Amino acid sequence: MSPKQWSLMFLAAALFNFAMGGPIFLASTWSYRLAYLGDVQESAVRFWGDFGFAVLLIGVGYWILSRDVTKNHGIVWLGIFAKMFDVIVLSWRWASGLARPIVLLPATVDGAFAVLFILFLLSGRRQPAR
Repeated sequence: MSPKQWSLMFLAAALFNFAMGGPIFLASTWSYRLAYLGDVQESAVRFWGDFGFAVLLIGVGYWILSRDVTKNHGIVWLGIFAKMFDVIVLSWRWASGLARPIVLLPATVDGAFAVLFILFLLSGRRQPAR
Protein backbone atom coordinates (compact mmCIF):
# COMPACT_ATOMS: atom_id res chain seq x y z
CA MET A 1 0.00 0.00 0.00
CA SER A 2 1.09 3.56 -0.60
CA PRO A 3 1.74 6.00 2.25
CA LYS A 4 -1.52 7.76 1.37
CA GLN A 5 -3.42 4.46 1.62
CA TRP A 6 -1.83 3.75 5.02
CA SER A 7 -2.89 7.23 6.15
CA LEU A 8 -6.45 6.54 5.03
CA MET A 9 -6.41 3.19 6.82
CA PHE A 10 -5.39 4.85 10.10
CA LEU A 11 -8.02 7.54 9.56
CA ALA A 12 -10.61 4.75 9.10
CA ALA A 13 -9.37 3.17 12.34
CA ALA A 14 -9.81 6.51 14.11
CA LEU A 15 -13.33 6.94 12.73
CA PHE A 16 -14.24 3.39 13.80
CA ASN A 17 -12.98 4.10 17.33
CA PHE A 18 -14.98 7.34 17.41
CA ALA A 19 -18.09 5.49 16.19
CA MET A 20 -17.69 2.80 18.86
CA GLY A 21 -16.34 4.90 21.73
CA GLY A 22 -18.71 7.83 21.36
CA PRO A 23 -21.93 5.93 22.07
CA ILE A 24 -20.25 3.90 24.82
CA PHE A 25 -19.06 7.10 26.51
CA LEU A 26 -22.08 9.33 25.84
CA ALA A 27 -24.91 6.76 25.98
CA SER A 28 -23.42 4.23 28.39
CA THR A 29 -26.62 2.58 29.62
CA TRP A 30 -28.13 2.19 26.15
CA SER A 31 -24.95 0.81 24.59
CA TYR A 32 -24.32 -1.50 27.55
CA ARG A 33 -27.80 -2.98 27.23
CA LEU A 34 -27.25 -3.35 23.49
CA ALA A 35 -24.05 -5.34 24.02
CA TYR A 36 -24.56 -7.35 27.22
CA LEU A 37 -27.11 -9.70 28.73
CA GLY A 38 -28.39 -9.62 32.31
CA ASP A 39 -29.13 -6.85 34.78
CA VAL A 40 -27.43 -3.51 34.40
CA GLN A 41 -25.65 -2.31 37.51
CA GLU A 42 -24.81 1.34 37.87
CA SER A 43 -21.13 0.59 38.56
CA ALA A 44 -20.87 -1.53 35.41
CA VAL A 45 -22.31 1.30 33.33
CA ARG A 46 -19.79 3.74 34.82
CA PHE A 47 -16.89 1.43 33.92
CA TRP A 48 -18.42 0.91 30.47
CA GLY A 49 -18.48 4.70 29.97
CA ASP A 50 -14.86 4.95 31.08
CA PHE A 51 -13.97 2.27 28.54
CA GLY A 52 -15.73 4.36 25.87
CA PHE A 53 -13.54 7.34 26.73
CA ALA A 54 -10.42 5.17 26.39
CA VAL A 55 -11.63 3.99 22.96
CA LEU A 56 -12.07 7.63 21.94
CA LEU A 57 -8.55 8.49 23.13
CA ILE A 58 -7.02 5.64 21.15
CA GLY A 59 -9.01 6.92 18.15
CA VAL A 60 -7.32 10.30 18.60
CA GLY A 61 -3.99 8.45 18.47
CA TYR A 62 -4.94 6.83 15.17
CA TRP A 63 -6.00 10.22 13.82
CA ILE A 64 -2.62 11.70 14.82
CA LEU A 65 -0.88 8.77 13.11
CA SER A 66 -2.99 9.23 9.97
CA ARG A 67 -1.59 12.75 9.64
CA ASP A 68 1.99 11.40 9.28
CA VAL A 69 2.56 7.64 9.10
CA THR A 70 6.31 8.09 9.53
CA LYS A 71 5.92 9.00 13.22
CA ASN A 72 4.32 7.66 16.40
CA HIS A 73 4.69 3.94 15.70
CA GLY A 74 4.17 3.23 19.38
CA ILE A 75 0.50 4.01 18.70
CA VAL A 76 0.46 1.17 16.15
CA TRP A 77 1.77 -1.30 18.75
CA LEU A 78 -0.77 -0.03 21.29
CA GLY A 79 -3.48 -0.45 18.67
CA ILE A 80 -2.45 -4.03 17.89
CA PHE A 81 -2.59 -5.03 21.56
CA ALA A 82 -5.84 -3.16 22.24
CA LYS A 83 -7.59 -4.55 19.19
CA MET A 84 -6.45 -8.13 19.83
CA PHE A 85 -7.67 -7.76 23.42
CA ASP A 86 -11.09 -6.78 22.08
CA VAL A 87 -11.14 -9.71 19.65
CA ILE A 88 -10.35 -12.21 22.41
CA VAL A 89 -12.48 -10.73 25.20
CA LEU A 90 -15.56 -9.90 23.16
CA SER A 91 -15.52 -13.30 21.45
CA TRP A 92 -15.08 -15.06 24.80
CA ARG A 93 -17.87 -13.05 26.42
CA TRP A 94 -20.22 -13.93 23.54
CA ALA A 95 -19.21 -17.62 23.63
CA SER A 96 -19.76 -17.66 27.41
CA GLY A 97 -23.27 -16.27 27.07
CA LEU A 98 -22.44 -12.95 28.70
CA ALA A 99 -22.76 -10.78 25.60
CA ARG A 100 -25.09 -10.50 22.65
CA PRO A 101 -23.91 -11.53 19.17
CA ILE A 102 -23.63 -7.84 18.19
CA VAL A 103 -20.27 -7.70 20.03
CA LEU A 104 -18.82 -9.92 17.30
CA LEU A 105 -19.14 -7.04 14.81
CA PRO A 106 -16.61 -4.72 16.51
CA ALA A 107 -14.47 -7.78 17.35
CA THR A 108 -14.29 -8.66 13.65
CA VAL A 109 -13.49 -5.08 12.60
CA ASP A 110 -10.86 -4.79 15.33
CA GLY A 111 -9.31 -8.07 14.17
CA ALA A 112 -9.11 -6.78 10.60
CA PHE A 113 -7.49 -3.53 11.76
CA ALA A 114 -4.99 -5.50 13.89
CA VAL A 115 -3.94 -7.45 10.79
CA LEU A 116 -3.62 -4.22 8.79
CA PHE A 117 -1.58 -2.61 11.58
CA ILE A 118 0.79 -5.60 11.56
CA LEU A 119 1.11 -5.39 7.77
CA PHE A 120 1.88 -1.68 8.13
CA LEU A 121 4.73 -2.38 10.54
CA LEU A 122 6.06 -5.17 8.30
CA SER A 123 5.79 -3.11 5.12
CA GLY A 124 8.61 -0.75 5.98
CA ARG A 125 6.89 1.78 3.69
CA ARG A 126 6.35 4.60 6.13
CA GLN A 127 7.10 7.68 4.08
CA PRO A 128 5.13 10.89 4.70
CA ALA A 129 1.67 11.03 3.13
CA ARG A 130 1.31 13.36 0.15
